[in-house]
Amino acid sequence: MASEGDAAAKQKPDTTDLAIMRTVLAMDRTLLAWLRTGLTLIGFGFTLAKFVHELILKGVLHGVQIYPRQFGFALMILGTAALLGGALEYVQGRKRLGTTSGVWPFSLLLTLALSAMASGLIVYLMLEM
Repeated sequence: MASEGDAAAKQKPDTTDLAIMRTVLAMDRTLLAWLRTGLTLIGFGFTLAKFVHELILKGVLHGVQIYPRQFGFALMILGTAALLGGALEYVQGRKRLGTTSGVWPFSLLLTLALSAMASGLIVYLMLEM
């Protein structure tokens, strides 16, 4: 019977381990919030830039300067910066906790992939217009 109690005591996580786990999970949620915010800014900026560009080409908007398109590009750049800033904050936090491992979390990989795609989209739109 004593061996069963010893085995249960060995499997019980330390309170420090649980605190680190909660902190890592909170950092994951924060990174996903940055991801949501960045995608919203990029999507709205793309819609604004592309929509206004099409209206100017069709002649619907007369006398409109290129400012709405520039504002759309600025939103897209700001969204990409939010993605990269959130990823950088996440990596620095994990290093401070000492919980970095050889495997990158999926949320970090997704954030980096979407920031690369957004950067390509910004370059494509700038060359197209």
